[in-house]
Amino acid sequence: QVQPFWPRVLTDVALRGASPSLAATMQGAKPRALIIGGQFTGTFCARDLKSKFYVTVVDAKEYFEYTPGVLRAYVKPCHLDALTFTLQPVLERSMGVKFIWGEVKTLNGAEKYAEIKPIFADSIDKVGFDYCVICAGCN
Repeated sequence: QVQPFWPRVLTDVALRGASPSLAATMQGAKPRALIIGGQFTGTFCARDLKSKFYVTVVDAKEYFEYTPGVLRAYVKPCHLDALTFTLQPVLERSMGVKFIWGEVKTLNGAEKYAEIKPIFADSIDKVGFDYCVICAGCN
């Protein structure tokens, strides 16, 4: 069985003591991984990292969309249900990772935090991380 590459690499870096904020990691607690983007790459990263990290996924959309199939939905509108699903139930209940429906406004790599504005809130939340994976696509 082939093991996923990224969890092994991130775990190796954590165990080498790459950051003082990872002191908890050395004592057995999982490090925190923030994933920006919840589409293909973000979802696959969350799935692969959840066993070794506390994973939080942030996306500005509340749903996953298989974009290449959208053209078919124009011809056959009932097909749209097969191309989309709501992210929160899948990520939180099925995968066991945290999902935030919001926009990342600031990413501070030096101090390892992101400022996130939830979609239906006026406030900005500060979310800390030990590792950040940016899977926001090309836009």
